[in-house]
Amino acid sequence: MKKKFDVNKFLTILSEPRKHKKLLNKEGKHPYGFEYPNEFGLDTDEYYYKIPDLITALEDAGYKDLIKINRAGEIRDIFISLDELGKDFKRLDKSFNYSPIFHLRDAPEPDDGIYYYLEECAYLSTKKSKYSFLISASDYNMNYDIGVIKVFENIKKENKKTFPKIALDLNASGKLGKASYFCQLILLNSAYNWGTESEYELLMSKNKFPQSLKKRFLPTLKNKIKYSKECGSKPSELRGINSLIAIINEKRILNKSFRPLNAWTGKGTKLDKGEVWEFVK
Repeated sequence: MKKKFDVNKFLTILSEPRKHKKLLNKEGKHPYGFEYPNEFGLDTDEYYYKIPDLITALEDAGYKDLIKINRAGEIRDIFISLDELGKDFKRLDKSFNYSPIFHLRDAPEPDDGIYYYLEECAYLSTKKSKYSFLISASDYNMNYDIGVIKVFENIKKENKKTFPKIALDLNASGKLGKASYFCQLILLNSAYNWGTESEYELLMSKNKFPQSLKKRFLPTLKNKIKYSKECGSKPSELRGINSLIAIINEKRILNKSFRPLNAWTGKGTKLDKGEVWEFVK
């Protein structure tokens, strides 16, 4: 008989920071220059604390048998495919709500089949637990990284208003930021305000794109053009380089279904209220 999955047990374990011994040299510093972030105010000279990874929390909750997923004869570990994260949580329990906040896709045009980069920040919640989480995931040429970046207990409405800033700051400092070479798509969840209050009012009333967002991602585009120039692109080719930002419905992000133009008809995609897209420049 299959053991029933205890959502709250899993999330409670995932929410509790673990004690780890610091790796230090004779000068009391990390031998490779890494600084231990004191996120919980619990660190000491010898130990630091961090949230366990998803696989560890699953094992410690007693569900080691759920780590392997077998679909149509293909076996893989759970949580190692960024585009399958929402479905992986649903496989554990239908009550999970995986909501992408920020999604970035980075690959050359045309695709060379060698390089790609995906990045996502998402909110994970369920009615079966008081705990909810902000999750960050990235995939660089099959070098996969996923982890909890923030834990909430009985989250308040004002906490959710901070999600866009957290996601954008994470991208800038984090993973890809200004180092992107081929940034194609930046997809933002339309349930959140990605600009100033006045920009949000103009977005909702006149479908006007928040100009502060274009300014925010302009360094990424400039780096993309610089890299293309160094690779021998002609001036005429450089003028056509751009990156697209879209504020769209969560379902479109989950389904990876957004295209600004219909490939068959050439017509623009019909947008709902609060949805908008523009190129960076």
